[in-house]
Amino acid sequence: MVLCPKLTLFDCILWCTRKLVKCPGGRELRILKLLSKYIKDPSAARKFVDILLPLLTTGIQDSGWYFMSTDFEIVLYLLALLRYFPSHENLLSFPADAYIEALHVIQQIIPVLGSESCTTEILNAVSPLLISVGLVVRMSICDLLDALAGTDTSLIPVAKLVRELNSTSAMEMGGLDYDTIISAYEKINKDFFYTVGEKHALVILSHAVHDMSSEDLILRQSGYRSLLSFVEFSGEILDRELVSDDQCWSEVCIQRIINKFLFRNMGDAMSKGAPVQKVWIDLLREMVLKLAKVSSLKSFRALCSDDAEQDFFNNIIHLQKHRRARALLRFRNFVSSGNLSEVIITNKVFVPLFFNMLLEIQDGKAEHVRSACLEALACICGNMEWKSYYGFLMRCFREITLKSVKQKVLLRLICSVLDHFHFMETHSSQEVRDSIADVSKSGTIGMVTSTVLRTCSSSAEVSEIHACLRKNVFPRIQKLLVSDSNNVNVNISLVALKLLKLLPSDVMESQLPSIVHRISNFLKNRLESIRDEARIALAACLKELGLEYLQFIVKVLRATLKRGYELHVLGYTLHFILAKCLVHPVSGKLDYCLGELLSVVENDILGDISELKEVEKIASKMKETRKLKSFETLKLIAQNITFRTQALKLLSPVTARLQKLLTPKVKWKLESMLNNIAAGIECNPSVNQTDLFVFLYGLIEDGITYETRNNRGSSVASASKQSGDESIRKIITSGRLIDSGSQSSHLITVFALGLLQNCMKDSKLHKKDELLAMLDPFVSLLTECLTSKYEDIISAALKCLAPLVRLPSPSLESQADKIKTSLLVIAQGSKNTSSPLMQSCLRLLTVLLRNTRITLSTDQLHLVIQFPLFIDLERNPSIVALLLLKAIVTRKLVVHEIYDLVSRVAELMVTSQVEPIRKKCSQILLQFLLDYRLSEKRLQQHLAFLLSNLRQGYNNHLHNILCL
Repeated sequence: MVLCPKLTLFDCILWCTRKLVKCPGGRELRILKLLSKYIKDPSAARKFVDILLPLLTTGIQDSGWYFMSTDFEIVLYLLALLRYFPSHENLLSFPADAYIEALHVIQQIIPVLGSESCTTEILNAVSPLLISVGLVVRMSICDLLDALAGTDTSLIPVAKLVRELNSTSAMEMGGLDYDTIISAYEKINKDFFYTVGEKHALVILSHAVHDMSSEDLILRQSGYRSLLSFVEFSGEILDRELVSDDQCWSEVCIQRIINKFLFRNMGDAMSKGAPVQKVWIDLLREMVLKLAKVSSLKSFRALCSDDAEQDFFNNIIHLQKHRRARALLRFRNFVSSGNLSEVIITNKVFVPLFFNMLLEIQDGKAEHVRSACLEALACICGNMEWKSYYGFLMRCFREITLKSVKQKVLLRLICSVLDHFHFMETHSSQEVRDSIADVSKSGTIGMVTSTVLRTCSSSAEVSEIHACLRKNVFPRIQKLLVSDSNNVNVNISLVALKLLKLLPSDVMESQLPSIVHRISNFLKNRLESIRDEARIALAACLKELGLEYLQFIVKVLRATLKRGYELHVLGYTLHFILAKCLVHPVSGKLDYCLGELLSVVENDILGDISELKEVEKIASKMKETRKLKSFETLKLIAQNITFRTQALKLLSPVTARLQKLLTPKVKWKLESMLNNIAAGIECNPSVNQTDLFVFLYGLIEDGITYETRNNRGSSVASASKQSGDESIRKIITSGRLIDSGSQSSHLITVFALGLLQNCMKDSKLHKKDELLAMLDPFVSLLTECLTSKYEDIISAALKCLAPLVRLPSPSLESQADKIKTSLLVIAQGSKNTSSPLMQSCLRLLTVLLRNTRITLSTDQLHLVIQFPLFIDLERNPSIVALLLLKAIVTRKLVVHEIYDLVSRVAELMVTSQVEPIRKKCSQILLQFLLDYRLSEKRLQQHLAFLLSNLRQGYNNHLHNILCL
């Protein structure tokens, strides 16, 4: 003051204060300590204290102090701290000496204050210190409180209690006197808070909060009981509307302490260890049960339960993982059901708890807990306001930077959060165009989207949200993609797509091609694991974008995978993508890109590249060459097209190939293609029975008609060829598939007959009159098929006729003679009784013999009994032949051959090693003995045969004999 007379005392104080804030150190504090000696006026002392007190709150970490009224102020405060203290170490190193000096300076100035005592301001400053500082600083606070108590007698009990709570042991240096501390805590009960005011209570509560984070169990429990006593006291104040004698307690005070003190410190504790989390969660449960008047706690009562295994609070920090997962799922359901009316506690307490729980789970372990955490956090985000939602997203990205090992789970969390984006809703304003511009050239997609506001109330807010996503969030994703350019990283790509869907369409059009091209390029990699990751990424992208983008992705794949082994990868990848995205058939989704899909499938099955898969050395090198997946791809395509309009186009790869000379291998491939198409059509939800029967009738009719024409003379054959060439050009326009007469042209007819048989098998024919009317025209058509030169067609036609002859079809009587004649010719001429054709013929004959409307004459039955299959019955028995014989015996055909044949059946009954054969023979013999007239001699022969075998037969033979 002497050296610079123009410099006032307070100018020096302010200068020292600014220096302390910018560069904390002991020199400035010592100067302040010296300057305090020159202060004699109480009003000047008051100003000195007002200037010095902010240092106590600026130099410490944010402890959730309740005087900051909004989250926004807290953020600004933290940013200021980061500016003043660049490193975390500075924050921790500042209080050790500087706080003690600052507290000592304030303690020295207190006697000067006199009537200007600022007890409230000092308590507001030192209370948060009790939460965060160590024992040495707390002892200085005790000295300060003792000094304050000298001027304010109401503070004497509090100062004494705080001194006892920080008692040190006389026996151990630096140790605590636990007996004194526990005795002090026992004084803090419900009644204690009636004797103190709000500011005094906060000092005690701050110390209890500090001990709640202690490593000593006894201190944690003591702090918990103190806070619980305050909760019980608060409940009485709120329920009974009581106030203390000096009118210092009110509902407003209680609400303020709960919302701005307890909840904040509870949220801070969620980033600490499980023991600390447990006591705070227990406290929260008690608050939910006992503070019914606190609006922010009401909705959480639904999480409580008398059953300990169902109670959320009891299980969320439980040692058993399955109980933690169950608690998380219960919380998820609680939020999803709309019961969460207050999000303040959720954001302050549960979000930090679940977030830290998620990061603490080790990779590869407790996946059910991890998934439950992700779902719970995502559901919470689905109820946040935009600022909180955006802040949580940015926190996730910061954590990725700080904890790169947790990148995968954090990206999964971001995906889940983006799935619960609830501020805007995007709808497609037009259908996907039939052809999307070639992305290899233009890289654009013909999609127009319109954004409909859901929770925002103005276009300005929508613009603000878009700006945040585009300028702040999306660049972070791009940075992650660039930093991890050597890996596929499915989650990063998925996050990018989810975000692009939320942005305007022009951003999607400009950014999507680069993302899909990047993933597709990894399919060229020689490492199988890299290719697998790329396929998973593409499937995830398509699921996210929707099948409307399938053509776009297929075009990118075809432009990327163009030669050599890449073509094998192309076919395999297409199947993988469709299999993942078409788990359940959805009709019509593939119509617009059917041509692109069939082109890839046809090239993979019938192209030059397919021959390499047949070379064993090449096929064993790669996963993609070991098995031809394009057959299954055809099935998936057939399941998801619109049958009425796309069925003929679906067959075009096969029909085009039928016009060329076919090798046995190619023929087998075509048959496999048709079988998979048929299997897909059977599962297609768009298939209408009427449309299917019309389609199949046309295929069968065309096939039989042109086979008949091709069997005529050479002139007729030439005309048929011309007609066939012309008809091929009419495949799509006429709705008919016309065959040109190649050697394998019958494959389409066999395909149609097989599909017809399966359709009738699945239909309840006897209950639908309309269905019977549609099937009637097939009778004459199938009868014509019996004259085909192709065994496959005849066999398939016989299988189709079997269910039809049981029905009261009008056409059946007119075609009966043709059917019976064809059957007898086929059965008489067939040498191989085990062939599919012969088996089908015998089954249909059996059905006819059981039919009352159409039957065989006695002469025809006599002819049947002379078939070669009955002559060779003992050496080559079959169930089908025995079924036919049983039907003949049921008709009581009396010819001498039947008697001899039954004798052989009796022999077969005891000699066959096949149980179904023995059982059927037993039935035939029993039917014969009951229905036929037998002479006494023949009857004795049969009985003697049975008795002789009964005495010396095996156990399994005895059963069949005894059944007679």
